[in-house]
Amino acid sequence: MLKLDCGLCGNPSCRTMARKIATGDTKPEQCFNLSTRPEYRQNLQKIRQLLREGVEIGAKGTIVIEDTGITYIHPCISETGKVTAEARLTTSPEGTVDLKYGFYDPIQLCMMLSMTGFFKDIRCSPNLGVGRVTVDDKTVLIYKDGRINVRRAKDKEDAIQTIRLVSRSLWGAIICSYCGNAGVDCASGGCKNCITHVCPVISGGPPDPTATSRGSIQQTTASTIFDRVKTLETKRYFEEGVKQLDDAFDVFEKASLKVLEERGFDSSALKAIEDKIAKVNKLAIKFIVETPGAYDAAIGLILSGVAIDLTRVADGLKIVASSKKALSPKLKELFSEAVTIATEAYYAFRAVDFEKAKRTAERYTAFRKRWTEAFRKMSEKDVLTGIEKIAVNGFYMSRLLTKPLPT
Repeated sequence: MLKLDCGLCGNPSCRTMARKIATGDTKPEQCFNLSTRPEYRQNLQKIRQLLREGVEIGAKGTIVIEDTGITYIHPCISETGKVTAEARLTTSPEGTVDLKYGFYDPIQLCMMLSMTGFFKDIRCSPNLGVGRVTVDDKTVLIYKDGRINVRRAKDKEDAIQTIRLVSRSLWGAIICSYCGNAGVDCASGGCKNCITHVCPVISGGPPDPTATSRGSIQQTTASTIFDRVKTLETKRYFEEGVKQLDDAFDVFEKASLKVLEERGFDSSALKAIEDKIAKVNKLAIKFIVETPGAYDAAIGLILSGVAIDLTRVADGLKIVASSKKALSPKLKELFSEAVTIATEAYYAFRAVDFEKAKRTAERYTAFRKRWTEAFRKMSEKDVLTGIEKIAVNGFYMSRLLTKPLPT
């Protein structure tokens, strides 16, 4: 795919769209840029050729699902007193175990391994879908099909705790069987299906290889997280993460204003946003790992989901600011509206303001009509794609307050 993550196909990322194309759930022509821009015609032809030849992604019918639990634990051959263990994860007893898209999103898998701060000697290949890390003196291998292999654990309990640590850290990289998105994208508001239903990745909780059952799920919405978190011992991670998001959005607003006023663009603003997002993700994963209750831990996924929205908003700003030509009045108007949608959506989420969030979503619908007309007529396709990327991720945030969560 094009790696634009523009959201024009109705999916928050190109990886999700590629998975759906490979499984036959959608057609490549539904990618807006592939089907309308001559410079991508060759990409479209290549994708069609791959589909004719057959695409192997661990898709429908190609994955054998094993029983939940520990596959094996046995003594290490090379080291007396140590054990080796392997588990194959599912999304837990309540979650859907339909693996037609695979288990872990390999790119998200590698990103999250590098974010956590829990692991050392991190090596990860998105192409192979395999990660290798060190936890204390243990070597851990993680595979995109959900297998986790622990070597040189002290004993059975040490092996199981290490598997739980890895599982919780990578919760957001599990692919949702509803929509093909990584769980963190579902938590970002980017998945339409998971706005009306509890996402199976989230409802399943962090996969636990020893779990046999969990209590019945009660449903609430993401609007409750700011009150729920106040009672948790891990609230400091969430509160600091939100502060970093507030600061990052402030930097984004100021940088966008400079672009609108043609006062130049300071690339250090993007670096500042990236640094703050990295802190948010690390704090979100700490929150997930250290919060005892599985459904309370899901609050950390929402935090990470908003961070990914902001990441793509910043990407859109970078595309617009990189234009070698001055923005025309029409482009300025669309860019200004996109920035307003993104910022208003975030502040509505922070204030738990349902009416403001609803108005922002309606504002995006009106914006999208004007944007589509401009895209047909104007030659600045890249700039327009960047503008839409800002607006659509704002739209995702505007849907978060009503997103169903387990409790």
